[in-house]
Amino acid sequence: MRAVPDLLAPDFLVPLAFIGVAFAVVATLWRLHARAAERAARRRSAGYQLIDCLKAYTAWIDWHREEPLLRQSPEELSLPAPLAQAVELKDAHFPQLGPLLLQLLHTHRELMEYLWEENILRLTHSAPRRPHYADPRYHQLRDRQDAALDSLFLQCRQLIGDGESDWSRTHSDFGFSSGMNQAPSTPN
Repeated sequence: MRAVPDLLAPDFLVPLAFIGVAFAVVATLWRLHARAAERAARRRSAGYQLIDCLKAYTAWIDWHREEPLLRQSPEELSLPAPLAQAVELKDAHFPQLGPLLLQLLHTHRELMEYLWEENILRLTHSAPRRPHYADPRYHQLRDRQDAALDSLFLQCRQLIGDGESDWSRTHSDFGFSSGMNQAPSTPN
């Protein structure tokens, strides 16, 4: 006749307690890992949205270069929708990009001042019209703006853990600005 084991004996309780604690630790670690992965995915998605907003902003600048500014509201010119959305994304997910975005906002203000001056000269016929591609002041402003955008792209990519990928369709290339219904940018 076999003896029935005593389930309350220390020989059985210690291993059962150890298994229970190990299971609780594994479950907690798994939950923490899942939350961290979800936060990283949300941050990465926000980073891609920020990059797309900045690219849409460069297309907006390219389009307004030749467009008379009188048809636009001052609010839209002072902070265009793509740039406003980039500021919101920065505030929500990337506060460390604040100084770089401030630099971009400063160059935007200077470029808008330039475009207003050119627009006034064009309307009053006070000076012969010089195309933007031949104006060194315009190129200086755009170079500063592109440098600010490059820094934002690079820093954002580093913050989302995408610093090693090559990107396409960034900056103010004609292919992006003429095809605004393209798919969002992704690394190659």
